[in-house]
Amino acid sequence: MATAPRHRPGSFTKNFAWGGRGFKNLYDAIRSGYRSNLASVDREAWRRDSGINDSSLDLIPINFFLHNSRGRLSVDELVFQAIRRPHTIDFDRLALFAFHLNNVGQPPLRGPSRPALWANEFVRNVLWRNGAWQTAALDQASIDRFIAAKMIGGDQVRTKARNNYRYFFELAGYLPTRTPTVNAGASSWIASALFLAWDRYLLDGGRNTESALLAHVRSEELHKLLGVTDANAISNARILVKGYLSAGSVRRFSLITALFPVATPAATPSRHVPSPSPTATSSEAEWLDQDGSDETVERSVVSRLAQKRNRKIASQLRLHYKHACMFCGVRLQVGEGRFYSEAAHVKPLGKPHDGPDKTDNLLVLCPNHHLQFDRGVLRLKVEGSKLRIVSIVPSDPLHNKLIAPSHALDTSCVNWHFDWFDDKR
Repeated sequence: MATAPRHRPGSFTKNFAWGGRGFKNLYDAIRSGYRSNLASVDREAWRRDSGINDSSLDLIPINFFLHNSRGRLSVDELVFQAIRRPHTIDFDRLALFAFHLNNVGQPPLRGPSRPALWANEFVRNVLWRNGAWQTAALDQASIDRFIAAKMIGGDQVRTKARNNYRYFFELAGYLPTRTPTVNAGASSWIASALFLAWDRYLLDGGRNTESALLAHVRSEELHKLLGVTDANAISNARILVKGYLSAGSVRRFSLITALFPVATPAATPSRHVPSPSPTATSSEAEWLDQDGSDETVERSVVSRLAQKRNRKIASQLRLHYKHACMFCGVRLQVGEGRFYSEAAHVKPLGKPHDGPDKTDNLLVLCPNHHLQFDRGVLRLKVEGSKLRIVSIVPSDPLHNKLIAPSHALDTSCVNWHFDWFDDKR
């Protein structure tokens, strides 16, 4: 009987000097090491310029987060997000995804060929179950059991590796949580994650075709690294791959540099406020809008991947409210005597949440507040027969507003939604 492979944690146990700053350290090191340019850089030059004043700690981002090729550090979506985007929680989550994905590309003569493979196996074989990450899998005892079976090293090495690894999930806002499954929040960073996975696949010699890119999503089980169902990941990928290819795939960065030669990221917003994505398109010119962000395809994914629902139930409820948003009261007029509203599920349908497709699990909202509700920017707290709107933006005029729905709502679904988005972001 073959012995299960075991892995060396390498310099991961040194813990990349987070110092309470989280993945912001990685973000700053990328910007400094690449000198804010979307061009590959020599490994030693990166180490010199990264701002990490430790000859061993500066290997942490190189070996665990960045892509290496023939002694140079490549440009990919993670680098792009650091150089051309302000730091947000979505960067932190993309960094964790990169850690799980990392295979270093072509490593130097000395060094591991896939130093985080143990973590990749943990996510695929332990953390992900039935369409989502399971909170219990992140308990210290659970990780300890896995590390004991998979990692080479003494007790002190294993304990430090476990503590550092759990800390990554805290930095990304996934721990602590009060729900049995972890809200990966993938809807706001799945586009960046798939672009990153495809970038590295092509940098390692993969085929630049739609079929090959989609096959890569399946073969690497990226849905598990994203914390979503297989169907969710594939549906997103089928839409996003067209925008990825039309933008030039991994060659898009030279085009971005030509069109936007100066990196001018906006002031860093509060890490607790997700940014709504602009309207999407698959054309290359419009994809490069917003300074080359992949966010321009993300909104179409949100709209095109809306949960299947009983349209008759949703339509009747919208008519019941005369298309007025239950949160703000606005009726969006789209023509002579025509109005538009959206039916939002409180608890999503399908795996892993299995919310009921009934009116007591539906709200009628305007498009803006539907998106904010789905992202957890707005939540509802049950107060007797009324509901109080809670916003993560204290200055939001809807924050603390009481509403009185004129249809019955399932309070268990309302409470689920509140708890699901109650984690730190």
